[in-house]
Amino acid sequence: MPRINVVSTVPGAESVVKQLLCEPVVAVSCQGKRHINELTSITTRVHSGALYVFDVKSCPTIVLAGGLIRLFQSVELVKVFHDISIDSKFLHPYGITIRNYFDTQVGYSVLLEQKGFPPRKITLPQLCKKYQLNLPVPDPQEQKRALEDVNYWAKRPLSRPMLITCAASVKELETLYTCLAGQLDPDMWDWFDCMSEENRLALTQRARIQSVKSARRTEEFLDHLYEYPITRLTEEERQLLSDSFPETHIS
Repeated sequence: MPRINVVSTVPGAESVVKQLLCEPVVAVSCQGKRHINELTSITTRVHSGALYVFDVKSCPTIVLAGGLIRLFQSVELVKVFHDISIDSKFLHPYGITIRNYFDTQVGYSVLLEQKGFPPRKITLPQLCKKYQLNLPVPDPQEQKRALEDVNYWAKRPLSRPMLITCAASVKELETLYTCLAGQLDPDMWDWFDCMSEENRLALTQRARIQSVKSARRTEEFLDHLYEYPITRLTEEERQLLSDSFPETHIS
């Protein structure tokens, strides 16, 4: 595991952001208290392996005054997320619109559609497993605490297990971006962009996005896609669909 650098001052954030803006691709993941939508940290990783955890809980001004807004709104730099809807919601109170991004969750879903299957969701660990990428395995007890304690990501100082979890959330995102982008056909990119925008807005404009999705799901469409006999799948297709779950199950 590379060194994890914690940034908790405005000058420190400004210095790191200046470096990040020179990169072509940056992996990003936001942590926070989801029940009240409070952002507590932002984790980034670049191709060299350099990891930075911006401690928003200890220094809330680093998001705007520290220049992180420039990172998210840059149109030159590609930001890679897994399920951008969560990150977008955390950043919404700051008035930040994420631009020029790649969502690996959406990339996987559109890849399925490219092969004739309905869109589905998948967790980051399961997606990494499909591409034989290894993520650090969190301590079971720590993972249990993170799931049960709604204030887990607000605890300070950031513990070593918390930092390892932050690092794991971005460790393989750039590799997944390269793999998925390389598998998408040229004529699927407009659809990918459309689905990415829907997912970016899924939690901040929930009613509108749900309405759009519902309008698209006609009975004929569902009959055609969801009743595809499992016995007709090849082994490659079975592997592609394994460990994923229907998009319609997400509220």
